[in-house]
Amino acid sequence: MSTYSLDTGTIDTLQDLLSINIDSQKGFLEAAEHVKDAQLKQLFTEFAQRRAHNAAELRQTITSAGSEPHAGGSVTGTLHRWWIDAKQALTGADPSSVLSEAERGEDSIKNTYEQALQHLGSAGVRDLIERQYQNITDGHDRVKSLRDTYRRQNPRD
Repeated sequence: MSTYSLDTGTIDTLQDLLSINIDSQKGFLEAAEHVKDAQLKQLFTEFAQRRAHNAAELRQTITSAGSEPHAGGSVTGTLHRWWIDAKQALTGADPSSVLSEAERGEDSIKNTYEQALQHLGSAGVRDLIERQYQNITDGHDRVKSLRDTYRRQNPRD
């Protein structure tokens, strides 16, 4: 395990990324639990595993820098999951609505990573965040493409 000497601002940024990955993991697990479409269930489970991996890497980096990683997600993430739950109850968890909400969540995590990359200078940490950002961007694009495909196939939704 590498040891990092990181300033407080970098640790705070890593903590923010950790929180949003925890939020995203929980959101994808909840979506996988409620969606009926087998393809989406598998996709959301895969994304939850990716976010868990990201969170584990961030925890390790924060710990190796001598700080204590946050244990949970954010209030904003909890509220977003509550909104998704409420919307699923009203819409019957149709794939188009679930994918739209998933894309909204992906926009949020992607934006958080973009902001983080503007402020990170440490090469080792930056490499980690750039790799995770690419993973996030790929996931965002997959969700958006699937949502668009579903809308084309089901124009009434």
